Amino acid sequence: MTASERTGKPISAKFEIEDGKLQLSIYTMSDGDYTEVVVAPDSGAVTSAKKITDDEDLEAANSQKAAMQKASTPLIAATEKAVAQNTGSRAVSVFPELKDGQPVAVITILRDGKFTTVPEKLN
Repeated sequence: MTASERTGKPISAKFEIEDGKLQLSIYTMSDGDYTEVVVAPDSGAVTSAKKITDDEDLEAANSQKAAMQKASTPLIAATEKAVAQNTGSRAVSVFPELKDGQPVAVITILRDGKFTTVPEKLN
């Protein structure tokens, strides 16, 4: 997620397969705009950064922004905490949301071949 910070504040991240290749897709926000930053997981290099214009993606980004505006903890810190508390795990995705008006990161981790969702408070 650190690699994406030059385009804005990270508001979500997920690993996905695109054209047969693993990539990390990160949504960032800056000055009212949203960008999807794609990072190569093997090198950490940004391979693309494109403004988000798709209606469905914009809706998701707006929802994530609403949660992050109330957050005092960055997504990367919440993700690192979840991984540290689950020895041997790796984070697969992190999405912020509001639960009862409070910001929470919903982190999917992979450990021992099993996916688990871990909530982390963002304030």
